[in-house]
Amino acid sequence: MSIDPAPVSGPLDRQQIERIDATLLPAVDRHLLRLQAHCLATFQQIAMPLQQGPLPTRDHWQDWCDCQPQLANDAEFREQLMMQFTVIASQLEELARQLQLTPLELHLNDLIQHAEANSRQRLSSFE
Repeated sequence: MSIDPAPVSGPLDRQQIERIDATLLPAVDRHLLRLQAHCLATFQQIAMPLQQGPLPTRDHWQDWCDCQPQLANDAEFREQLMMQFTVIASQLEELARQLQLTPLELHLNDLIQHAEANSRQRLSSFE
């Protein structure tokens, strides 16, 4: 009898996490990719049912945080999360602009392709 692995909690499902982990990106790039994918999925959840358009505003992020029981008593983590959202939102908006999409239209594939292209570019500059 096999035991199922622990369920994934958060906005990314196991398949998405495995896709990120299967990239040949350096560990630091995979970590950034995970952060971007996590934030994008969270922003898309906050914006539901919208599937295109700008990312939700900081006020919407705050409202979402208010509804998360695990964040209720951790003001320091909430502030760190808000800073992370701010940084990643800027990165997602820039990527969407480059791809001529709205930020909510981005998908994990877009993030992976962008990360892989950046990694290849960085490596080729060392040759």
